[in-house]
Amino acid sequence: MELAVNYSTAVADLVDRGLATVDRYKCPAWPDLIEELTGDRSGVPHPLHIHFPLRVGMGTGIPVNTETGEAPDWAQFEELRAKTGTPWFSVHMGAQPEDHPELADRPWNDQVAVITEALIRDIGPLVERFGSDHVVGENIFEYYGMHLRASVMPDVLCTVVETTGCGLLLDLSHARIAARDLGMDPRDYVNALPVSHLSEMHVTSVQTFGDVWVARLRDAGIDPNYVESLQGRWLDHLPMTDDDWAFFDWALGRIRDGAWREPEIVAFEYGGVGPEFGALTVPETLAEQVPRLYEMVHRTV
Repeated sequence: MELAVNYSTAVADLVDRGLATVDRYKCPAWPDLIEELTGDRSGVPHPLHIHFPLRVGMGTGIPVNTETGEAPDWAQFEELRAKTGTPWFSVHMGAQPEDHPELADRPWNDQVAVITEALIRDIGPLVERFGSDHVVGENIFEYYGMHLRASVMPDVLCTVVETTGCGLLLDLSHARIAARDLGMDPRDYVNALPVSHLSEMHVTSVQTFGDVWVARLRDAGIDPNYVESLQGRWLDHLPMTDDDWAFFDWALGRIRDGAWREPEIVAFEYGGVGPEFGALTVPETLAEQVPRLYEMVHRTV
């Protein structure tokens, strides 16, 4: 397993000073950033891992680029993937109410057949085009009404992954939030996902978005209405707490016991680039947590 960490100037500085070690920097699919980071910044090349802004679940046979709202520019994405050695295209498996307005007010069990078919219809062509080893589907959570509930049901995700043959990108934080929404034990929920197809795993904290984080976003000039919408919600992309460390240790134990397939990449999704992620990045926290994560991921026993 390799450890990837969300790229930020803060974590790059720690690595350059020998205060942290990463196997890869996880980056958004931003051509200018990729061009900057594939240069010889400090005499050492920067191994990168791109997380693509793709979502499936519309049932159109084509993913949507969530940053543009349009069909992906595959020529650009293929160039970025080849340039960085990113092993696969990652897609969020999440149908939204506007994708299927006829289902918006229906119970989740009435959504299952349609959502399952839509996810398969969208992922299937990607697997046919790029190969099953080069496509991974990421589990999502409802995000306060953004996604239809059937999208987070383990049986749906198992059927989609097993039918298409794509890999699973297991986001542990998404899984914990989804389990809470469903009233399930998070360990039971994750174990019910298609973990035999695990290719990549994401880890970060899940905690109430409280006053400290709200203040950082406000100070950075983030839209006040958006910031207010986050306050008090149970969200991810924050520094690890004791509960998060315990859950991550349990997940690594499942991998090392052979209960789950061993992923090639484990990505820490705290910190980053852009106004919001940049505002939440605390260098001192990265200095403490990245070495601990690296040791856990590379531990042999």
